[in-house]
Amino acid sequence: MTQVSLFDAYVRRRLDAWGREFALHRDAEILGHKSKDMLQVLIEHKGEMPPRPTGWRPLLIPPTEMQIEDIVHGIALDAPLLASVLRAFYCGTGRQRVERLETARLLTGLEMGPRQYYAYHDLGFQRVAGSLAQISRAA
Repeated sequence: MTQVSLFDAYVRRRLDAWGREFALHRDAEILGHKSKDMLQVLIEHKGEMPPRPTGWRPLLIPPTEMQIEDIVHGIALDAPLLASVLRAFYCGTGRQRVERLETARLLTGLEMGPRQYYAYHDLGFQRVAGSLAQISRAA
């Protein structure tokens, strides 16, 4: 049985929170998918078309999750395979060894087995942990 250090548990919690914030299945909602059609709007406003809303609401992302996104983006510039596996592992849905592995295959375009998937995850995890350790030393 392996022991998990407190720092590894901290990194895992941060990655889990990042995965919930940047979940791959939520892209349609974030990008402005219209949940109501024009007929529904007309019914709600009793046949009158309401004026268009002005302005836009900024996308609110917690700074800790954005920090992880920036780290993973930096990893993607250097090692896109590791970043794609991290996205599939933490931002995907379903079982790790089945649906998320399939998501990793789709994102990377490679036919990888479970061993490779977990090895790439471990490498990516260590890169994120190293970046967080470096940031905490600088602060």
